[in-house]
Amino acid sequence: MTTAPDFSGWDVRPVRCWRGGPLRVPPSSVPMGQRLPYRRRAGESPPGPTPLLAKATMDGWRVDFLVRSETPGGPPAEPVHLGDLLLSLSLVRALSEATGSPPLSYHGDRGALMSRCDLPIAVAGTAPGSSITTAGSDVARVEVRPVRPPVWPGHEHHPDRLSTAMPIWLDPGDGLVDVHACLPSRLYLQAEQDLGVRLPADGMVAPTFGTRESAEPGHVVFVATTSSPDGKDFGHDGFIDLARELTKRSPMDLRFTLVTNDLDDGSAPAADLRLRVASGIAAEDCVDLFGTADLVVGNDTGLTHLAALTARADHGGPEVIGLYNIFSPLKWNTGSPRHHAIATAFSQMVALSDVDIYVNQYGSYIDPAVWADGALVDSVPPATVAAFAATCLGW
Repeated sequence: MTTAPDFSGWDVRPVRCWRGGPLRVPPSSVPMGQRLPYRRRAGESPPGPTPLLAKATMDGWRVDFLVRSETPGGPPAEPVHLGDLLLSLSLVRALSEATGSPPLSYHGDRGALMSRCDLPIAVAGTAPGSSITTAGSDVARVEVRPVRPPVWPGHEHHPDRLSTAMPIWLDPGDGLVDVHACLPSRLYLQAEQDLGVRLPADGMVAPTFGTRESAEPGHVVFVATTSSPDGKDFGHDGFIDLARELTKRSPMDLRFTLVTNDLDDGSAPAADLRLRVASGIAAEDCVDLFGTADLVVGNDTGLTHLAALTARADHGGPEVIGLYNIFSPLKWNTGSPRHHAIATAFSQMVALSDVDIYVNQYGSYIDPAVWADGALVDSVPPATVAAFAATCLGW
């Protein structure tokens, strides 16, 4: 007689909380990834400048941000998602640093937001899709999609470059392993290898977005927007319950702003709370809203990433907690020390194996419904979120 294998030893919990910032772990805790071909932490560098770097430095370069569903080649058929754009901007930082920080021009529908980026980007006009370019008539062009390595049309690539996902980069040394898992770091280190030179940034490599606003003590913002309302939405009721849990734990009076794409019918969603509903705010205006917040809690979505990339004049910003249920909190993260995560059991397994439900090791779709409540974001108890928030804020 045979017995079923026992997986109870796996360290997957119903809900897990991750603090933001660099991830350095013992070898026994490393998620699936790929070892860097050089020991970066020890000061090693790629083998030397490549023809791509020479071309980009001499003739200029252009980054096209493409939607994740597009096949390689050709212009994008639709605007890139906000979150994908934000997490991909580290490639622009890498190219800018490698080629001497040339003036940059942005073409696309996010000009008002891009004008607030800490990179020297001038808004040149609207165009289908989004792109950032330097001057030059025969620039080196690179296509970036969050789920694949960047592609340089016209330059030879390994055949897998068009189909594989970007790996987590692993840099072992001194008994611990540096895990470069967030998308900005994956892109930045891929560019380092493509160009063949060591780039200067360590830790957080994603560009930030500036605001002149100052923190208003006790202001909490909830991001209830999402591109997947049926899959990644904590729900208005969930955020209202969270507000009540935070109120119980806070040493100060709290006020709340709920950012949503739903129309505001003027009704008070919770008479016992100081809660304002803000509907349809543009991303560039959200930067100022986030600048006033002590804490932002949101769905795994673009505006939550933007909150983590919001920088006040003193370079500080709100503590941000993203709620993850069907995607990896290690991958879909800005890498900011202020960007924390709460993950369901399914999301933890996705993170450890480094797959996405749409791009996985079988080349097919993973149905989160198989994992039942383990894949539902509204299964995360508001009390758990509030307790974790209290630790992030030092209450």
